[in-house]
Amino acid sequence: MEPLTDQQEKVLATVEDYVARNGFPPTLREIGDALGLANVNAVRGHVSALEKKGYITKEPEKARSIRVVHSPSGLSRFKRKLHEVFGTDAGVLHRVVYGIAWTTWRRAPCLTGPRRAGLEEAFQREAVEHGWRLLDLRIKPDLVVLVVEAWPNHSPELTVRRFRAAGQKTVAHHGGGSPGGKFWAKGYVATTDLALLDELVARLLAGDSETP
Repeated sequence: MEPLTDQQEKVLATVEDYVARNGFPPTLREIGDALGLANVNAVRGHVSALEKKGYITKEPEKARSIRVVHSPSGLSRFKRKLHEVFGTDAGVLHRVVYGIAWTTWRRAPCLTGPRRAGLEEAFQREAVEHGWRLLDLRIKPDLVVLVVEAWPNHSPELTVRRFRAAGQKTVAHHGGGSPGGKFWAKGYVATTDLALLDELVARLLAGDSETP
């Protein structure tokens, strides 16, 4: 079976623990509450990924219908428990947080209505697909700003490219883009220092930022 991301393992373990304690499965909101995920759509994305990978089944649009049909190997969980007990993960950087931003082509104010809603869903799906976690997402008519917790081996360039590509597909679905096929401007911001994010975004909007 396909391997799980850390977040997907946590969601699966939360479902198993809830069923063991209560005798019935949790709702999406209860899973989110247990994991500190306020965005139900993010939880829905993780659950959907688990279903596609064959770890759970659920009935569409029916609450408390999640059923675990496959669990990660006992060895995998045993190793994870050893890390927790002996602290062998201490000091190891497992995640990195990027603040990233980019604008539409020539600052066209077109990220509104159904297109904006579609972009939100596309970015959430992309994050779930790669095991990332969206910590903040702001979509203005001509600007996207987001903060994402990603894997250290995923460079800021790769992260921006994946999000922009996902957004481009959504735009194509809803119709849009310039006559030459462009939708996003070339330049963008990417930083691990979130204290600088707003300043860098201001420079981007002023036209002072170059592509890293």
